[in-house]
Amino acid sequence: MKRFAGFALCAALLLSSCVDMRSSTTSPDYDSSVDVLRDTLYSGIASAVGENGLPEGASLFVRGGDALPPMAAETEENALSTVEAPADRFAFTDISFAAVGDNLIHPNLYTDAYNRGNADKRYDFLPLYSHIAPMIAEADFAYINQETPMAGEAYGYSGWPNFNSPQQLGVDLCEVGFDIVNIANNHMLDKGAGGYASTLDFWHTQPVTLIGGYYNAEDAASIRTVEKDGAVIALLAYTYGTNSISLPWGSEMVVPYIADELILSDLAKAEEAADFTIVSIHWGNETTQTPTDEQKRLAQLIADHGGDVILGTHSHTLQPLTWLKSQTTGKEVLCIYSLGNFASGQARPVNMVGGILTFDIKGDGDNGLCVKNVLFTPTVNYYGGDWYSTKIYPLSEYTAEIAATHGVQWQGYGSLSPEGAAEFVTNVIPTEFLPDYMK
Repeated sequence: MKRFAGFALCAALLLSSCVDMRSSTTSPDYDSSVDVLRDTLYSGIASAVGENGLPEGASLFVRGGDALPPMAAETEENALSTVEAPADRFAFTDISFAAVGDNLIHPNLYTDAYNRGNADKRYDFLPLYSHIAPMIAEADFAYINQETPMAGEAYGYSGWPNFNSPQQLGVDLCEVGFDIVNIANNHMLDKGAGGYASTLDFWHTQPVTLIGGYYNAEDAASIRTVEKDGAVIALLAYTYGTNSISLPWGSEMVVPYIADELILSDLAKAEEAADFTIVSIHWGNETTQTPTDEQKRLAQLIADHGGDVILGTHSHTLQPLTWLKSQTTGKEVLCIYSLGNFASGQARPVNMVGGILTFDIKGDGDNGLCVKNVLFTPTVNYYGGDWYSTKIYPLSEYTAEIAATHGVQWQGYGSLSPEGAAEFVTNVIPTEFLPDYMK
């Protein structure tokens, strides 16, 4: 606008001169080109005035008494064009999500991290995750079921049956790229109420969205969400139990135990607070690849009442990945009954196989969101014959040479060849969800 005002002023002064010259047409020095210049300037200023939106009907007077024509009313032809928002509010939504299962930190894993540490970093868990870290880092959001508490050194580091892991583990998980951490599982009270509170305190210092653990009822009632590309994703979490350990009478802290009423209430709140809902649920039986009837019932309940993705954990094995059809909306709901172990020191070959579930959340073309590009990338948890040298490999990198040194073969339950690991995957994961090399 300032630029236009300057132009108008300069043009007006020039026109003034033209008018003075025109008043002397009888002069022998008069040149008719003055009329041409004047008419051109009139036209240019009128056009500029119209384009820049000065008050309708305003006139620009110049010395000599002439005035520019009044500004024409704005028409469709000279109106400023406007960009309309797309009819589908999720037309440009494209969110990538990654999820892994049980991060079950036995003593061999944190001892290995200690042996890899140095004066500046007492425990170093990053080498454990180095082979899969790029896949986690490239996702917009990455979920992990952190199976073991991180109550701090004062509670003593320990393994089964009452776990406690160094808090450096949590720091390293964040560095790997995990930013959604679930702690609703059967080990969350392994160090009692004090350990639970300390674990909550620790996670609230980290750049993550923590689900499944709450200071009080008000905290538990607040639906956790993450947001990207204009889409809000609600995150719910539940566990079947806490190994017969309970919070003391009078404690305000909350454990989200599985209950139909709670799940339905949370799903209803999530429907109001978000556009898409992911449910993490710790359920079923250990060391089996077959979901129970109760798992199937709960999964259908969640699908029928607003859940969009169901992430199952607890069995320490892979369980089926499938689509469920909501009986209320007809939409397809992605459900994996168990993501398996991500990291552990367990002894059975079936416990060594897990995976990274990835999918995209996109607009469905009808002002809603849906799941696209589902992929399950199998992983193998490795430790050497001494129970150390721990590492998580993508199955594609788990060679016969590596398998020959896997310490699981000395645990009394058999060895784990690449072919055997692949069979644990194809038992329950349809080929439509698997990488090309497994089809």
